[in-house]
Amino acid sequence: MKRRTYIVGAASIGLSIPIVGESGRERKDGHIRNRNKNENEMQAIRNGRAASTDPEPAYTLLDGTKYETEVYVIDAPESGPTGVVIGGMHGDERSGYHAAAAVSRWQFDAGRVVVLPQANQPAIKAKTRHGVGGDLNRKFPPGDEPTTTLAQAIWNDVVLRSEPDFLLDLHRSKGIYRFHESFVGQAIYPTDVGDAPSNAVDTIASLNADVVPWYMPYHDFKRGNVMHGTSPLLAHKAGGDLQVPAYIVETTTFLTDLDTRTRWTKRAAEKLLSLHGINRATETERNK
Repeated sequence: MKRRTYIVGAASIGLSIPIVGESGRERKDGHIRNRNKNENEMQAIRNGRAASTDPEPAYTLLDGTKYETEVYVIDAPESGPTGVVIGGMHGDERSGYHAAAAVSRWQFDAGRVVVLPQANQPAIKAKTRHGVGGDLNRKFPPGDEPTTTLAQAIWNDVVLRSEPDFLLDLHRSKGIYRFHESFVGQAIYPTDVGDAPSNAVDTIASLNADVVPWYMPYHDFKRGNVMHGTSPLLAHKAGGDLQVPAYIVETTTFLTDLDTRTRWTKRAAEKLLSLHGINRATETERNK
């Protein structure tokens, strides 16, 4: 039975479609996969960091100000590309900054990963989309200087300082791209630089095959519009000004919980990192 046919049929006979969560068991492509996680690990993700395995920040952005936030740098034993991972651009998008915090604890075989898990501290503390000065992810005009103190620090002291080969910006939406009007969830938006569009397609295929439950066909990821460096978003600016692949990853709150969105975002980040030659160090590490 096709996935979409099942959903329509279930709705017509009154079956409820559950909100997918991290706990319990899911069946995908004929295989049952246990989704139970270690409770300590999940609590660490909810808190945005792991109590027993916290890495030391490499430096603090805007130290001593209301924007103060930590930056982490993971140098792998072998040389390789440099990737920048940003979370928390919007303070109410918890899965994005929880996933970025998880990335800051990973180890890699090669390359360098610079992580800013909680970019917008005022918005995160207020649990709002906007922080000081409005929407932070509209303060990065391509070809010009970022327009707020925080945006300038992120661009100059994280992105430019890192000299990245690519950039990931982790977000979430309230709806599903091309299903709910004006919402952008369950999609990956690449720049038009290099292999970014095809990398987005490969990542989406992996997520839909291995991560999204079979009974949630409308939650399959899609490739969003390609970014051409024309809008004042961080990923647009990275693609336009630096000519590097950049990606916005968006999940949705529609029929999902925080743990699920965080897990999906982590898997997207892991796949995109690997496609750029930065692979997680061990099989044990990949389960975190």
